[in-house]
Amino acid sequence: RRSNFKTRTKNGYAQYNAGYGWKWTHRRVAEKKMNNSIIRGYEVHHINGNKLDNRPSNLRVLSRSAHRAIHRRWRK
Repeated sequence: RRSNFKTRTKNGYAQYNAGYGWKWTHRRVAEKKMNNSIIRGYEVHHINGNKLDNRPSNLRVLSRSAHRAIHRRWRK
């Protein structure tokens, strides 16, 4: 079956639009992996740092503070 999704890249991240607004691909993949919604205050981390690598094995849902701490370490 062929999908009717439009896609684009914004700020280095993949997005899709199925007719009801642009959504972040990595968030949707993480939600499918968890079988649940991402709750407020949590973010999706790309383990290998590649914003376009949205394989479930490359995504981790972390608290905002834990996610920021990882990126602070990467910048040093």
